[in-house]
Amino acid sequence: MSNGEEKLKSALDIALERAGKLGKMSDAERQEARAKELAGFGEALSERYLKGLPVRDIELELARYKEDRQKVIRYFLDRLWDRIDLGNPQGVDNILSAVEHFTGNSSVAEKVLSLATEYRNEVEKTLGKNRGSLEDAGRKELKRKGISGSAVIPAIESSPDWLQLQEDLSSRYRKRLEELKAFLKAL
Repeated sequence: MSNGEEKLKSALDIALERAGKLGKMSDAERQEARAKELAGFGEALSERYLKGLPVRDIELELARYKEDRQKVIRYFLDRLWDRIDLGNPQGVDNILSAVEHFTGNSSVAEKVLSLATEYRNEVEKTLGKNRGSLEDAGRKELKRKGISGSAVIPAIESSPDWLQLQEDLSSRYRKRLEELKAFLKAL
């Protein structure tokens, strides 16, 4: 027997062992294994959707899971929900399109869109209100590094002060987004 055949036999033996163990699984273990499989499938579908897979193709994929369709949809939507970035309007629209399609509930999508719009407006308002002090701090920092002049415009969007202000805003809105997620799960 060659080395390749021994490896093949070993792989076959391993597969048979695993198959034997599956037969010995309790009902709870089988249900847990099935839940993990469905969760993995739902999460994979969400990633494919976010990369451009159309809803009609998601529906075709879901057809393979007739009795577990709702469970897969729940995992799919949970994963999408976790990927919502209120600062990315196009991404929010894409995710909410799927949420609305699979829940049949437009009120959740409307509430999230409203929250996203409110968030973007608050970011713009905060930036406008703090622009002068952020630019001054940026110019002082650049001057300490030997960079100055009338043409120097500090990149305030990447300044630590602005990033902290933005993070504070973001955390407040994430809490509200989590409340909407809880509402969605209750549907």
